Amino acid sequence: MKVLLTILLLPLLACCRGPELLHGRVTAELPHDPKCYTQGLEFHDGRLFESSGGYGSSTIREVDPANGMVLRTRALARNVFAEGITLLHDELWILTWHENTAYVFNLDDFSFLRSYKYTGEGWGLANDGKQLVMSDGTHILKFIDPENFRIVRTIEVTDRGRRVDQLNELEFADGAIYANVYLKDKIARISPNDGRITAWIALDGLRKRLPQPHDAEVMNGIARNPANGRLLVTGKNWPRMFEIEPVREGP
Repeated sequence: MKVLLTILLLPLLACCRGPELLHGRVTAELPHDPKCYTQGLEFHDGRLFESSGGYGSSTIREVDPANGMVLRTRALARNVFAEGITLLHDELWILTWHENTAYVFNLDDFSFLRSYKYTGEGWGLANDGKQLVMSDGTHILKFIDPENFRIVRTIEVTDRGRRVDQLNELEFADGAIYANVYLKDKIARISPNDGRITAWIALDGLRKRLPQPHDAEVMNGIARNPANGRLLVTGKNWPRMFEIEPVREGP
C-alpha cells in the first residue's frame, strides 16, 4: 500500500517541487554594439550571429565573439520588425514580430532562400536539431516542422503549476530550453517534454556592470557557447555581453 501511494504521489511531488534557484556567475565581459536592439543571439561552429529589431532598422549580423565587432550585416525591409533567430541545417532562420513571416537566409552570405507564413506574433526561436521551437509572447511554446513551418505540438510553460507568459528569446542547450522572460532580469530553464520550469537563473546584477552612460533596455539574447558550455547573454542596446556560468545560490 505504501509503495502504491508513493507511486501515485510522485507526479504531484514533481509538480509542486520548485525550480532550482541559480545565479549567473560572470566568467567574461565582452563589448557589444550599444545600438543593437538584440532580438536573437546564437553560436554556430564558433561563429556568433545576432538579430536586431526595429522598423526601419532591423538587421541580421555576424559578430566576432571575441570582441563584439560586427563582421557583416544585412538590413531587412523597412516594414519588417526582426525577432528571434536560430541556425538549423546551416541556414539562418528569423521570425518577425507582426508580419507573420519567417525568413530563411544562407548562412555564409545572408542571401534570401525562402519564407514561411504563420499566425500570431513571432518572438523567440530555437531548435533541438530537428524541430524549431518558437515563442509568441504567451506561455505557449510551439514545436514546428522546418519543412513546412507547421506546428507539430505545443507545451505550456509553468512554474509549480502556474503559467509563465511573455517568453521571449530562446536557446536549446543540453536537453533544455532557456528563455528570457520579457521585462525580467532572469532566465527560465524549461523542460521540453512538459513545459515545467526546472530552474531560474538570476541575472539582476548584470545591469550594475554596464558602463555609464548607456541606453540599455530589457535583457534579451541567450547563446550557448559549445566550446566551453557557458551561456552568452546580453540585452537590447546593451554595451556589453556577458559570459555566464549558472551556479547554485547560497554559500
